[in-house]
Amino acid sequence: MKFLRFCAATLVAPCLICGCATRPIIVGQVRPPISSEAVRVYQVPPRHFERIAIIDSPAGTSWIFPDRPSMDLGISRLRDQAAALGANGILLQRVYDVSAGGLAIGGGGFGYSGNSFYGGGGNVSGPLINHRVEAAAIYVR
Repeated sequence: MKFLRFCAATLVAPCLICGCATRPIIVGQVRPPISSEAVRVYQVPPRHFERIAIIDSPAGTSWIFPDRPSMDLGISRLRDQAAALGANGILLQRVYDVSAGGLAIGGGGFGYSGNSFYGGGGNVSGPLINHRVEAAAIYVR
């Protein structure tokens, strides 16, 4: 049984580490790095541009519903990645969610009064969701 647990942990650990790592997929010419403040965000493709890479960034984890600050953080991370590749823009492609398990909060109690016992309890649960943002690092001419 211990051997089985060891094998499972040995296989799961690298999968988790590799699943969290995001490396850009280079599809064009990488340029010298620029400041991340110079990187513009596009939702519609500009007229003349070259794709440099496909980049992906975590946008935080939330319980049930996404929050706006985590999306802003994800886009900020994309801008940093694009700037390191010399891209002066990012073209947002998709926002997607990856399940990260769940969270449950519960409580309960009991008491005694006279000749009887009483008790109660309850819980609230919901999924934990990892939000991710994918974009193309582009160079706009």
